[in-house]
Amino acid sequence: MKKALLFSLILVGTSELWALTGQEIMDKSIEVQDTRSAAMDIQMDLIDDGGSVSTRRLQILSMQDNTGQNRTIVVFMSPASIKNTRFLTIENNDSSDDQWIYLPSMRKIKRIAASDHDASFMGSDFTYGDMSDMQADSDSHAFLREDTYGGRACYVVESIPLDPESASRSKLISWIDKEWFLPLKVEFYNKQSKELDRTAVFENISHVDEIWTPLKVTMTTHSSGHKTILTTVQVKYNIPMNPGYFTTNFLRTGRVN
Repeated sequence: MKKALLFSLILVGTSELWALTGQEIMDKSIEVQDTRSAAMDIQMDLIDDGGSVSTRRLQILSMQDNTGQNRTIVVFMSPASIKNTRFLTIENNDSSDDQWIYLPSMRKIKRIAASDHDASFMGSDFTYGDMSDMQADSDSHAFLREDTYGGRACYVVESIPLDPESASRSKLISWIDKEWFLPLKVEFYNKQSKELDRTAVFENISHVDEIWTPLKVTMTTHSSGHKTILTTVQVKYNIPMNPGYFTTNFLRTGRVN
């Protein structure tokens, strides 16, 4: 399963025995994170520029359906003001992913339009676009150089959307660990200004169920100084998953038939 940008945002040459292309690095990055299903318990901390912290707890379930497309449901467990808010993403290979959110205060489902993909997801520094599955062929990927980050050898790759009109950013620049093929840092560049907009940093990488997993992801919005920290409290991969969770019926009722 290709991970949504909320869990593993991303991408990935070398001058050793042969040179990898940016596309090959991207393909490898997605391959090493491939799972049939995932269940995550996440703590989300929203931190403003003054240091004030607002904490949320959410659960995320993902699975690959019979057609190979990915489905993800996010359920907010706390605080009480947003408890039972639910968000569903269904991957489409030939078009933008379908996304809906259920707002318990309004008791209705809202469909997320493609034009809203660059909007904040529930007040965080992640966007609705970040919640979609990464597609290896949605960007052109260019290997820039080798570098180090956090004391680890990395590939640096620039990724530019093939369809700029529908994309929520002008490009990504990613530092990909050469051993794990996982992102250690990803820079997001603004669609209009082309300037650096946000930066994601991946830490506490652990081997969970044979999958290397960053247990802490920090996304910072540079214009405001606001940041969001995602801490994985628990994660399980490749476990049985009821497809009933990934329906608009569960989105509306919170129950699986």
